[in-house]
Amino acid sequence: MKPIDYKSVSLKEGFWKRVRALNATVSLKNIYRRFEETGRFDAIRCERREKPPHIFYDSDVAKWLEAAAYLQADYPDQDVRAIIDETVRTIVKNQLPCGYFNSFYQVYQPDKIFMERTEHELYCAGHLIEAAVALDKCGVNSDLLPAMCRYADYIFERFYVCRDTGFTTCGHPEIELALVRLYEHTGEKNYLTLAKYFLDERGKRAEEIYPNMDRAYDQSHMPVREQRDAVGHSVRALYLYSAMADVGRLTGDEELLTACRALYDDIVCTKLYITGGVGSGWYGERFTIPYDLPNAEAYAETCAGIAFVFFCERMAMSGNRAEYHAALERTLYNNVLAGESLDGKAFFYVNPLEADAKYAAYARTMPGMPIKPLLERVEVFDCSCCPPNLVRLFGQIGGVVYGEEDGVLYVDQYISSEVSACGMTLSLMTDLPYSGSVSAALTGNGRIAFRIPAWQTSIACWVNGAEVTPEQREDYLYFAVDGQTNISIRFGMSVRFVYANARIRADVGRKAVEYGPFVLCAESADNGVELSALEIPSLDNATIERTEYGVRVRVPAYREMPAQALYTYRSPVLKECELILIPYYCWANRGEQDMQIWFL
Repeated sequence: MKPIDYKSVSLKEGFWKRVRALNATVSLKNIYRRFEETGRFDAIRCERREKPPHIFYDSDVAKWLEAAAYLQADYPDQDVRAIIDETVRTIVKNQLPCGYFNSFYQVYQPDKIFMERTEHELYCAGHLIEAAVALDKCGVNSDLLPAMCRYADYIFERFYVCRDTGFTTCGHPEIELALVRLYEHTGEKNYLTLAKYFLDERGKRAEEIYPNMDRAYDQSHMPVREQRDAVGHSVRALYLYSAMADVGRLTGDEELLTACRALYDDIVCTKLYITGGVGSGWYGERFTIPYDLPNAEAYAETCAGIAFVFFCERMAMSGNRAEYHAALERTLYNNVLAGESLDGKAFFYVNPLEADAKYAAYARTMPGMPIKPLLERVEVFDCSCCPPNLVRLFGQIGGVVYGEEDGVLYVDQYISSEVSACGMTLSLMTDLPYSGSVSAALTGNGRIAFRIPAWQTSIACWVNGAEVTPEQREDYLYFAVDGQTNISIRFGMSVRFVYANARIRADVGRKAVEYGPFVLCAESADNGVELSALEIPSLDNATIERTEYGVRVRVPAYREMPAQALYTYRSPVLKECELILIPYYCWANRGEQDMQIWFL
């Protein structure tokens, strides 16, 4: 499956165009303001200061540049463009003659360049490369690309030709997938060769790791082609798996693709939250053991969700299956969207599935408490990888909508948009995520396939006003297009219970509620405290209200009333009540709240 590039897709009015516009007009500028205040953009000037910059400030700047590149075409802004140009000039000016650029090492530890595996040098290089490709591809600024090509050439010389560095593979994967992007953009085969080399060498020898971590933490515990279980730091893992899928696809390496399929299956079958979040363990921000999916202590880092989206994209490219797009959809509408506030200014690093505001307040008073729940988003973190990562994903969101294979145009995500491909021009209008209504106006000749969403409860289709039963195969609906063709599809969308596997200890005996792609939750602002005592006997009388941000669902429920005694021999008293549910991504926008997804 070849995805249709984001540059070829024009978003039309709807949910995702509003999200993207908010990121262009608010989020991008606010992130820049906070990054400027915290010294991230000053760092690239490579001037010695009393307090050195963080080792990965360059990556924050690079991700901001990449996000800005995607948004400039549809939301041109002279101030943003000026920042881009000045930032690129600063990087190019301070790049060493050999091509190397790193604001920390070349100023503070030049004697340790390429000697410290754990300190994110190649990770920063990777994000700078991705920014350079995006800026050039979007026609925003072409000056960073030749500079980053020189940097990539220098990395190739040192790591692949001379092999005189202090380590062989990077402690934080990212350079591998960046080199693939650079190869695909420039056609220079050395970049693909180097990406494959980094994958081939990983896990073949004992390299430097953090003293308090095992080798599985950075996926160097065994050669990548032998890996079958998703382990270690979840962002590192998913960036690595994405690169494995890329290189496997481009080189025809079936061993790499077999490993990727097994790793994907391990995640979605045993380690994926209902919200699409991944990496449940706070210690090491990592995958733990199968079915270990606690709710209040969930880590589910925003960047890990974004990385899982990238991995799902690449899995579909290496062998299309509708389930890859379904998993991407689940993560995108829940874990990823939850990472950003509704006003576009603040962000979550961690995305719990349950919250107790009183406990969170108590935890903050306890020095040394390992988990201190954050129940309100903030504008910047010490480690602020997630905010610009979100904006760069939303900036290129059009790239997840369509694909083409064997001359067939595939609709994989339902986002109102226009595209020309496979001999056809398509104008797609959809009411998702509010309802399952889809309308496609096509001209040309060919075939088009629409993914059947996993959440649908019924399907009805019309072609030019006449009801039809289309060919259905492997969770796609196929239609022939002959001249002017109008296709309408109505996917049934209703409020549904979801039950967890009994091996997930935290969810045994409970159920969650979904509406279309949204996982729903309850907040204390609507329902009072002690949400864990709420029981939903049925959804038969649920009512749905459309809101600016999605839906509000009202459900008859029962609340178990607390007794006077701590323990009692009497049966609980149940009181009828109305439970109000909202999309999970909307929570924590009204101050610190209790929040619950799984109910009795």
